[in-house]
Amino acid sequence: MRARLMGVLAVVSFILLAALVIPFLDSVSDTRTQALQLARSAALDRFAGLAGRAAADGDYSGVRLEAERHQELYAESVLITDASGRVVVSTGGMALASPGVGAVAELAARDLPQLTINTLRPWSSSHPLIAAPVGSPQEPAGAVVLAVAARPALDDVTRSWAVICAAAVAAQLLLLFMASKAAQWVIRPVGRLEDAVVELGRSGGWNQPLQASGPPELRRLARSVEVMGATVQRSIDVQRQMVADSSHQLRNPLASLRLRVDSLDPGIDGLAHVQHDLERLENVLAGLLKLAAIESRITDGRAEPTTATCLVEAVLEEEIDTWQPTAADITLELHAVPGLVAAVNDHDLGQLVGVLLDNAIKYAGPGTTVIVTSTRAADGLVVQISDNGPGIPVPDLSLATQRFWRGTSTTAGTGLGLAIAAQTAIAIGATLELSPTDPHGLTATIKLPEAP
Repeated sequence: MRARLMGVLAVVSFILLAALVIPFLDSVSDTRTQALQLARSAALDRFAGLAGRAAADGDYSGVRLEAERHQELYAESVLITDASGRVVVSTGGMALASPGVGAVAELAARDLPQLTINTLRPWSSSHPLIAAPVGSPQEPAGAVVLAVAARPALDDVTRSWAVICAAAVAAQLLLLFMASKAAQWVIRPVGRLEDAVVELGRSGGWNQPLQASGPPELRRLARSVEVMGATVQRSIDVQRQMVADSSHQLRNPLASLRLRVDSLDPGIDGLAHVQHDLERLENVLAGLLKLAAIESRITDGRAEPTTATCLVEAVLEEEIDTWQPTAADITLELHAVPGLVAAVNDHDLGQLVGVLLDNAIKYAGPGTTVIVTSTRAADGLVVQISDNGPGIPVPDLSLATQRFWRGTSTTAGTGLGLAIAAQTAIAIGATLELSPTDPHGLTATIKLPEAP
């Protein structure tokens, strides 16, 4: 956002400065051009008068001498033609064949003087031509062409332009500096607000107050967001505490109920259904406790830096060995790139992979294959648990990590496994993505930070 704002401000300030500087540059050029043109027009008129008298006398020696002196003094070439168009005076090597000379001499001889010097700019010609007729319109006697030495004037224009442009660049830099400070003053509190709101949405945590800075509107917004964040935090804390307290309070009655049920005569009609429901209730309770512990860890310890590392291949091998007895009729395969070290605790990674393996083994079905892979990607390490079971419909993938979501599967479960996996990934600084396996099945992708 700051880059876009600075880009807009830079363009606007450049346009404004250009609108001020360009007319100023043109004004400097026009002023210097007019001064040069006035000075050289007077010299041209003088030579036209001398040439007219010389034409009447038939002696051009005097005007030739004046032209040579002018050449020595101003380094400006002079060419004079008579009524027949013949060159009678020429200094500095100027000839009718020289570029542009013949054309302006012919026009001047027809009483069409060429007195205008194009506006001088740093890239203009250093020897513009001006010309005037000799004699009168009724009795034309030739033409005078003067090659104006514009280099000193061009140097003055170039120096003036350089000073003006340098001042414009300095002003542009000053404006950009001021715009950068203003943008920082406005954008920095917006960035803090964004980070806080994103973190609140990601983990439900609100650990520190916002610094109220920037414009008054942003300071009021920051205070409002801070109140909202604290309210959301209290609500989430109360909810999690209620789940944890309720789960703890239920453990003892459930344990007592388990002892009583186990002590009953196995032959009692309907006892198997009671034991199945009781086991399912115990699993739900264990899952809720585990989920509450993970979510509390996210909000309480997510900002603490960690230096823990683990060898990914070793963790995956250990988890597959642990779950292999449970997957007696399911094939577990490991394809791990050796030597990958993740910046997470080995217990945390093992817990996350274990939950996903349990989910894959439970729902993939007999005769299927579960493949565990690990690779290095551009932005970290990737661990994938893929199965070729029935999978989850694509529209339901976004719902699969919600609590108690079970889809259409008939396999017994609590509906908490993938929710626990998603929260565990957040707690260890990883990400979890679910996607369909081609041609069928489910792939869970864990993206881990790589240890430096």
